[in-house]
Amino acid sequence: MNLDGYLFMVDAAAKFFNTLRISGWFHHESDTLRSVAFSGQPVVAAVSEVGVAHGGVLNLGPDKGFTLQVLRAEEALAEDAAITFTTHSGWSATIPIAALCEDRTGLYPGHAMMRRFIDAVDAMPDAHVLDIGGRARSQLDRSQAFGRARVSVLDIHPGDNVDIVADAHDMSAIPGESFDAVYSVSVFEHLMMPWAVVPQLHRVLKPGGLALIATHQTIGMHDMPWDFWRFSDTAWDALFNARTGFEIVERILESEQFIIPFIYRPIKAWAERAAGYEGTAVLVRKTGPCSLAWPVTPADLTTTMYPAGTEDPYEKK
Repeated sequence: MNLDGYLFMVDAAAKFFNTLRISGWFHHESDTLRSVAFSGQPVVAAVSEVGVAHGGVLNLGPDKGFTLQVLRAEEALAEDAAITFTTHSGWSATIPIAALCEDRTGLYPGHAMMRRFIDAVDAMPDAHVLDIGGRARSQLDRSQAFGRARVSVLDIHPGDNVDIVADAHDMSAIPGESFDAVYSVSVFEHLMMPWAVVPQLHRVLKPGGLALIATHQTIGMHDMPWDFWRFSDTAWDALFNARTGFEIVERILESEQFIIPFIYRPIKAWAERAAGYEGTAVLVRKTGPCSLAWPVTPADLTTTMYPAGTEDPYEKK
């Protein structure tokens, strides 16, 4: 964020019950940060540091970092909660935490990656796209994001926007090379055998077709018992490669996550210094034949079914 020549950004704005931790960096050519303070809610206690080391902006100079930890009387974060930055020269600005977060998440690469995929598909003449798992479960129909392309939604459950009811592990009812592009969002973690889905995806995709897969690397368990996998950005090489008939065009990780245990143990004394990523995505292109197959389906291994509900696993009960 740039305000009056003052540059600043949050790296973390993490809520943990009644605790809030804000950290980031602050820079000005001739002024330095004197304090950061929280406002918008009653505060039980607060501790802050300014002028601390921040390795991410060393090109701007040393000790550009700041941290602020606040213990609040209320667990929920107020909509008007804000941070006030004050410098040694007397310059001051109060910025809503929501605006600081929006500024930071605006740099996440996932939205731009999806936009490039949609633009590439819309540029194809008469493109037909398959959305794997795109049932409008929470009134979210991603097929509407395309301007020109025709989208067919496949899901294991029927729904208002579902065109094909099928398990992604077995798409044999779909004619081969039917689609110019395929995409799937927040589904691959729920596939019992994603390595079996990739040959199915390859079969229905036209030569040279694109596929965008977005899922999670670090996120809480949900939609049990059909929550099977988490993917790093390097995991994609195991699924999309020359043997499965694909090349990887682009891959990302985004949205850092703290990972801490419920129960403290000395071996986890500094667990908060590690990080996971909520989102991971890969863009691939079909480049050749697929030499692999997996003749096993979930029905061969389990009698359970992916839940059809719409419950938010993070909603406060």
